[in-house]
Amino acid sequence: MRRGGTLAVLLAGAGVGLVASAQPWWRASGDGAAVTFSGSDVTGGLCQTLAVVTLAGMLLVLVLRARGRRILAVALALAGLGMIATGVLQAAPDADTVRSRVRQVSLTDQFALSATAWPWAYAVAGLLVVVGAGLLWWGAPRWAGRVSRFERTATPTGPASDLGADPAKVWKDLDAGLDPTADPDVRPGDGRVTMDPTHDHRQE
Repeated sequence: MRRGGTLAVLLAGAGVGLVASAQPWWRASGDGAAVTFSGSDVTGGLCQTLAVVTLAGMLLVLVLRARGRRILAVALALAGLGMIATGVLQAAPDADTVRSRVRQVSLTDQFALSATAWPWAYAVAGLLVVVGAGLLWWGAPRWAGRVSRFERTATPTGPASDLGADPAKVWKDLDAGLDPTADPDVRPGDGRVTMDPTHDHRQE
């Protein structure tokens, strides 16, 4: 798959992961009161961090060479596996934390805790990241490096390439009436034709 397709898969995984991490993963209800706990709440921000790492890695892909992309692909695959594990395990909030949150809206200590579908959506996002990382590993050697566009493809040779090497020599050549960009082998001075100011060449 081309660069655009790989980046689209990674972006989809990171985007769905960020959205899912902010959604309710658990709901606690009791005596007419209901509270929710987002993915960031129950994982201590881990699920959101993994999604942000994926997004940052996707941007870093644009400036790395083939070897760097493959190393990054491994890191992204690990992040994706972490997202899958986090979503599948669906860590429930601590009972004391739930009770404290319920007491903020109700006087009851009785509550029922239920999971939502968002942890599974987060796991799917992790699967997308793993797939994108695999595509990156496979396609990395075939991508042209963006930084290579700004590199010189050839080193200039000849007199023009030496103009900035010795500015003093350039000025001396100019004072002597020489062309500093001319080939030293054909500059005036080696077999150059000189004109005698006392001789009238127009008569020849």
